[in-house]
Amino acid sequence: MTARQGRGSGEGRPTWIQPLMEWSSIQKVKARLKGSLDRVPVAAGDITLSNAGRQLLAWWLEARGDRAMPDAGDVSPRALVELLPYIRYLSWEDEDRLVFRIFGSALAEATGADITGYDMFAFSHDEVEIDRARLKRLHEQPCGIVLVRDVFLKEGGHFPCEFMTLPIAPGPDGKKRIIGTIVPAVHVEEWTTDLIFDRILTLRRAVYFDTGAGAPDPSLGLEV
Repeated sequence: MTARQGRGSGEGRPTWIQPLMEWSSIQKVKARLKGSLDRVPVAAGDITLSNAGRQLLAWWLEARGDRAMPDAGDVSPRALVELLPYIRYLSWEDEDRLVFRIFGSALAEATGADITGYDMFAFSHDEVEIDRARLKRLHEQPCGIVLVRDVFLKEGGHFPCEFMTLPIAPGPDGKKRIIGTIVPAVHVEEWTTDLIFDRILTLRRAVYFDTGAGAPDPSLGLEV
């Protein structure tokens, strides 16, 4: 995925958002669940889930009940209020366009841009088609996916981030949706550096996980 270039360093960050960017907060954030985390997986394949990713999965499993997935009416800001800064929520506007409806405040701060309303595939690159195919599978065979991508920094260097993504069934508008979190996949005391998305984010891992309907066949070549 690519997007507009970020705005620079993290200096001058608003006081209210500062705690959201600290590792201690990212590690403690919780979904408001009715039940416990006891039966929620701690890993997807060989990827140990982040706290935020596991909390989102716990909410998703609880919200769907005995269905294949929750629907748009189940997406509750009240239940997800602590997670919202790290959440991206998108809708398939047609077969090709996947548009951001929510891009959390921590994500906007980290990237230096609020990309709400943008098509995530609008900035063409060589991996757009496989990225699109990966995400379409979430509804075709209901399942989740965890990606670990290297995120580049303006001052040079990179670090991995976890992209947890799950399917949401259509609401009254008939549009399928996906919901997910993005958080650092390694310990960073403070998410102080702005990320830039003006290049392909190097993909380290892409792993589907079973939510009751199996997972896509590895022969499709969508996992890494």
